[in-house]
Amino acid sequence: MPKILIVASEASGDMQGAALMAELNQRLPSISWCGVGGPAMQTQGLVTAFPQSDLAVMGIFEVIPAIPRILSRLNLLKALAIQKKPDLVITIDGQDFSKRLAQKLKYLGVPHVHYVAPKVWAWRPGRAKKLNKLYTHLLCNLPFEAPWFAAASIPTTYVGHPMVERLAQVTKPAATALQLALLPGSRASELARHWPLMLATYRRLKQLIPALSGLLVLPDTAALARCQMLAPWQDDEGLEVVVGEARFAALAQCKAALAKSGTNNLELALLSIPAVVCYRMHWLTYWLAKKLVKLPSVSLPNLILNPPDQGTPCQSAPHQRVSLPHSPQSGPVYPEFIQAAAKPENLARALYPLLTQSKPGAAQQSKLAHIKIMMQTPQPAAQRAATVVLGLLKT
Repeated sequence: MPKILIVASEASGDMQGAALMAELNQRLPSISWCGVGGPAMQTQGLVTAFPQSDLAVMGIFEVIPAIPRILSRLNLLKALAIQKKPDLVITIDGQDFSKRLAQKLKYLGVPHVHYVAPKVWAWRPGRAKKLNKLYTHLLCNLPFEAPWFAAASIPTTYVGHPMVERLAQVTKPAATALQLALLPGSRASELARHWPLMLATYRRLKQLIPALSGLLVLPDTAALARCQMLAPWQDDEGLEVVVGEARFAALAQCKAALAKSGTNNLELALLSIPAVVCYRMHWLTYWLAKKLVKLPSVSLPNLILNPPDQGTPCQSAPHQRVSLPHSPQSGPVYPEFIQAAAKPENLARALYPLLTQSKPGAAQQSKLAHIKIMMQTPQPAAQRAATVVLGLLKT
């Protein structure tokens, strides 16, 4: 009976972990699972060592108060590994936590697969070469990542993104409603910084476009309760709410979206929804990020169309340079408003033409169609990921 220790530190990782577990359970029903995950992974046979929410911390300075708890959870997982003696380790996303866990579990001497490759191409790219000492294999979701990590001599497979096949089944109506989707995030800190901003933007647009309605998109009812506390709205403001998996069908009917930077940007892109992206963070986090991050964009669709330069990890071996997928659709698809630029007046100004004119939205959709082509794979992501895992499990 092969034993696998699997850890997903965030809600998005829970879904990918569950899909991978389901595929592995089908191919090898005798697998014994242990580790940490959310509800979806638990339905596939995982008894989580502690709540996944214990690890859901975002931001450099925001993580400081949570350090004692995170260190405690790291030690708990090391003790679990000593007890269970797994044959293979899988970590999903949660770059910093997964790296520290990999360091603690290195003594096991078993294969370690990391799913959702670390975003070292965004900041501190010099760390890329150190990853092959921690991980046996990387599984990446973005098409430009496999050649980027290959240039640093790290075994990597582009498995595709689970949202590609999930959203391919969602039907987008020919005529979309004059509705603006609002996606403020899921974490408490994200909601606090983005929901009041988005509600103010919606109200400004509503004054200019009386027929406009809004769709607040949230992961769960707990996030809804927090939004109502942070910035309540009236029943007559034309604002609907959708929670959980029902969001995709509802999103497909929207004319445009205002979204905080994150995975939801890719969901919007795969649904061909024109959008504007914003993001606010702790001012110290932003100050440090400005020093470290050297990317022209933060939104995933923009990065897919214009991949990060891979020169840094190849400086010591320029002959290993690997060409990246290149899009003829140069330039960002989604306008971005970060930190001080994320103001209701700026966001409303960018959204207004997407809601009232046809050409701006069509121009975005042309670029979004190219993203879909770039992200296609011959098999679903979970199947490709499972093949890699089973190959390592048998060696």
